Amino acid sequence: MFALLSLFASIPSAHAGGIGLFTQAGIHQGYAYYYDIYGAQGVDSQLLPHYGVGFEGILGDKDDRLKGIFRLSWNQDQPLMEPERPAEGEYFFPDENTKGARNDGLISIGLQWGLWGEPTEFEVIATTLLTSGFWTVDSLEYFVVDVGVGATYSPSTNMQFYGVASFSPRYRKMLAMGGQATIGARIFFD
Repeated sequence: MFALLSLFASIPSAHAGGIGLFTQAGIHQGYAYYYDIYGAQGVDSQLLPHYGVGFEGILGDKDDRLKGIFRLSWNQDQPLMEPERPAEGEYFFPDENTKGARNDGLISIGLQWGLWGEPTEFEVIATTLLTSGFWTVDSLEYFVVDVGVGATYSPSTNMQFYGVASFSPRYRKMLAMGGQATIGARIFFD
């Protein structure tokens, strides 16, 4: 036990990386199901808005072209609308549109890749993030693969602003397309 504590005490503290705040908004595909009087199912694909805010941790030196990203965030999905159903016949739609917006907790890990420019000035970037919608009140967890391009701008030595537009498909029982824009600010420690 003493040897393990000595090992942890001898590890030098990290002086690289940073913390930040971000906000994001976008659209994603939602599926509104409806049923006829015989129980046959129909589906209406809808584009629904979502938005959120969060905190992020950055792993890596501020002048590195490759940085690790860790995010915790809150996201709100707007509810499904009543689906467009065929003109003929009687159909039933579960009251999804009366439930209101859905609030989710998200956790993301990923990488930021420097493509062109200087990391401490202006840089064109690409991002890849894997996100889990792990905290949902209705037990509808989902997984997102986020691939984006954007830019960073550093007005001072330890401050950075960024913006990213990304393709963000979701998976929960079936694949749903989506996209979003993210903007944020970071403070670096090194």
